[in-house]
Amino acid sequence: MTTYQRERSTYAGTWEPAGVSAAPERSRLLQCRALLLGIDGLVTDTARLHAGAWKRTLDAFLRDSGHVHRLSVRPFDPETDFRRFFQGRARLDGLRAFLISRGIYGPGHPGSPPPDVLGALAADEDRFFEEQVCRHGLPVWPDSLQLVAAMQAHALPVAAVSASRHGRRLLESAGLTSRFDAIVDGCDRARLHVRAGPDPALLVEGTRQLRTVPAHCAVVVAAPAWVTAARRGGFGLTLGVDREGRTGNAVELYEHGATAVARSLAELIPQT
Repeated sequence: MTTYQRERSTYAGTWEPAGVSAAPERSRLLQCRALLLGIDGLVTDTARLHAGAWKRTLDAFLRDSGHVHRLSVRPFDPETDFRRFFQGRARLDGLRAFLISRGIYGPGHPGSPPPDVLGALAADEDRFFEEQVCRHGLPVWPDSLQLVAAMQAHALPVAAVSASRHGRRLLESAGLTSRFDAIVDGCDRARLHVRAGPDPALLVEGTRQLRTVPAHCAVVVAAPAWVTAARRGGFGLTLGVDREGRTGNAVELYEHGATAVARSLAELIPQT
């Protein structure tokens, strides 16, 4: 297991909330019966690895297909494009939307991306992602383990949740499965008969495994789509985390229904 602290970037629009803090939500967490914690971007820094893998995949596709030479086609941006098209979204849906956004498919062009093109690009991204994990290990945020330990010290169970079919396996590779009382990931999707991407059913399955109900549980996630899923699932408390500290990211989390937005999980660790 590798824990680390990624160096913060400096942005022109750094979020400085006026009188808004996630600190009061610490006590509300303790009033819940359980916590559901998103894996991607909160426990592990898979988002950064996936963003790099998508850039390598899509830039190669644009270059090899000749599209990159058109002035209207920009290379993949691992920050803005990843958040817009892939974070908290079914990967094939995001891939399709990205290609259409670059004018390669869609109105005035040869329709939607063919399934074989989408499948090949998704397979390439999978391979590049796996290479990064094998070569450098899986980065783990230390504040996530601190929050989990603090909740369990108050006899509150914690479930780890991801829409990715890699979720459980990545936790196993980092030696973290024993840290959680339940784990739900994309591999549970077929059994639950739910669509790809963030879905309330995955969160509800976490509460079922913890033997409680959504209304008595807190959800802490990084992607706006997961905030929406928690609202649709009827969860008692939904908190967003924006590690980058960007104004737009925090606003988006609020607009999707987050009760509060923290910059790190350390802000949510109960002090009593």
